[in-house]
Amino acid sequence: MSLPHRDEWNADPRGFRRFERTVRVGSGDAAWRRARTDLLAWRVKTRSGFRVVPDVPAVVGGRHWLEIGRGPLTLREPVEVVAFVDESDRVGYVYLALPGHPLEGEETFLVTRRGDDVLFTLRSLSRPAPMWFWRLAYPAVRIVQVIVRTRYLSALRRGDRTAR
Repeated sequence: MSLPHRDEWNADPRGFRRFERTVRVGSGDAAWRRARTDLLAWRVKTRSGFRVVPDVPAVVGGRHWLEIGRGPLTLREPVEVVAFVDESDRVGYVYLALPGHPLEGEETFLVTRRGDDVLFTLRSLSRPAPMWFWRLAYPAVRIVQVIVRTRYLSALRRGDRTAR
């Protein structure tokens, strides 16, 4: 599992696709406060088209449904927060995909300060969920995953323009 309180990647990928990208989301104290608040309020997810149920801050052991779509076309992804950090220069969490999610694996969402820069890091390990349907749909799921990651990486740069 990736631990948000450490810089190095701790995961042994064994059959999982590994992804990690860091982007600059701003600089200075105001950017840090905004990015920290937005991350803890799940805005990386909500600004990327998801609803988070329940819409409460991430805490270790917290279980959530990440929903996307409308009506009968709603995809509900169950996750559990398994690691959390909130330090003076770093805040973030890791969640695991639970049974019923189209992927098996984890995602890490981490905001850090390096000097004046505020950085957002997205890490994930994923492979198709074991259910036959998700294995069959995996090529389409990978395409959606690439699109969603692009949205995640720009979500904290939007700042107050799209606050919900």
